[in-house]
Amino acid sequence: MSVFKFKHFQIHQENAALKVGTDSMILGSICSWDNPIHLLDIGTGTGVLALMCAQRFAFREIIGLEISEQAFVDAQINAQNNPFSSKISIINQAIQDYDPSEKFDAIISNPPFFENSSKNQNRQKSLARHTESLSFQELIHSISRLLTEEGKAWIIIPFESKENIIQLANENNLVVSDLITLFGKPNKPTRIIISLSKQNTEAQTSSICIRSENGQYTEEYKVLTQDFHDRDL
Repeated sequence: MSVFKFKHFQIHQENAALKVGTDSMILGSICSWDNPIHLLDIGTGTGVLALMCAQRFAFREIIGLEISEQAFVDAQINAQNNPFSSKISIINQAIQDYDPSEKFDAIISNPPFFENSSKNQNRQKSLARHTESLSFQELIHSISRLLTEEGKAWIIIPFESKENIIQLANENNLVVSDLITLFGKPNKPTRIIISLSKQNTEAQTSSICIRSENGQYTEEYKVLTQDFHDRDL
């Protein structure tokens, strides 16, 4: 599918290795900030999270950072052809080399997270899916480096990587503010959404089930994403 239609914008994804999926749909729907100003989307891909956040929040500026040249092409097209184009910029650069003049009070990332599975022969898919281009350690360090003292970062990772991320957060002076477990089906945890900040707060825990046992979307998933899907699920 070269175009994914949302309610208020479209995502062209002809070149990007990873297409719009449930991970981004949920992360973009559930992330939250109080009066945010500057957003950094690390590994923006098609730019879908940047656009979802632009729809939900009154950001003054949104930066989408993308290392893949192919995905960068799609992200630029999407950033220019939507109701929020004036506030979105896409940069073709690795987060490890990114050194902005000011920090961000909002960060979001749906990072590559396959660590031990076999690499895809397609270089762009490998960059998008595997941690060779952005390890969890590099991601968490970058968040700590670029996040303001009052800011918050949101990421989505495999469920089994939770303890690793929590440990890395502690090592980088970050505090876990939210832990949201995603169940693909009842009793089958697949992902976890984590928010990180520099404030000393107690982590809030919750969960979301995406599909019922018969494979239908749950009511809680429909309600969560209703502002984005252009059709009834």
